[in-house]
Amino acid sequence: MIDINVWTGYWNTLIVKGDVETVRRTVQAYGVEQIFMAPLDAAWCPDPHLYNEVVYKASDRYDDISPVPIIDPTLPTWQKELNRAAACTGVRLIKLLPGYGGYDLSKTDDFFASVCEANLGVMIQVRIDDPRHQHPLAQAPDVPASSITAVAERHPDVTIIIGGASTSTIYALKEQLITLPNLHADTSQLDGLDAIKILVEDSLLPKLIYGSHAPLFMPAPSIARILNDLDDESAMKIMRENGERILNYDF
Repeated sequence: MIDINVWTGYWNTLIVKGDVETVRRTVQAYGVEQIFMAPLDAAWCPDPHLYNEVVYKASDRYDDISPVPIIDPTLPTWQKELNRAAACTGVRLIKLLPGYGGYDLSKTDDFFASVCEANLGVMIQVRIDDPRHQHPLAQAPDVPASSITAVAERHPDVTIIIGGASTSTIYALKEQLITLPNLHADTSQLDGLDAIKILVEDSLLPKLIYGSHAPLFMPAPSIARILNDLDDESAMKIMRENGERILNYDF
């Protein structure tokens, strides 16, 4: 089982145990064998690259952790940070947080060209925290999904994963997800009655990858939404096989 969207660190609106060891034990308890972990503290840091060391060190300690460094393509050090990610054998995925970095994805084409050369996938996080839960002086609106699909269209050789999108957002992107071979979505913030079942029935099964959003969310509900609503074969595709195929990674 693969968890494509795990965090470690502190969050400003929730009291969570976000240290590497606690988060690792939490998701392992639900059968996760490979953990794609990003540094949560990076979201509110002017230079998110400073926190990537946390997940690189975690990967050095634990074979089941794959570091997911966060890169800001507007910082002058983005190429250096991307080179480091490409040189690390455990990295298959990097993450962008445009909602927190405040940048426009339409102006990042040079960055994505370099990502293509590095042969890395990119998760673009739509949201970390529901806007309704955010502090009034610390607002980060959802990243427009259309800006993510536009990146996938302009860079067809780069694997793009939409992270943390709502069920309604993914449903609205159904046609783009089906027609763009390089565009995928995680399940971390898909909620509502029969949410994943409905998306699967609408031909999105090959496009979905399991993500828990731990430690901000507990894994149990996200797993239950898959296991309770889908047959075993479909559940296994979302929870393991799609991730292996999309990231070209044999766990």
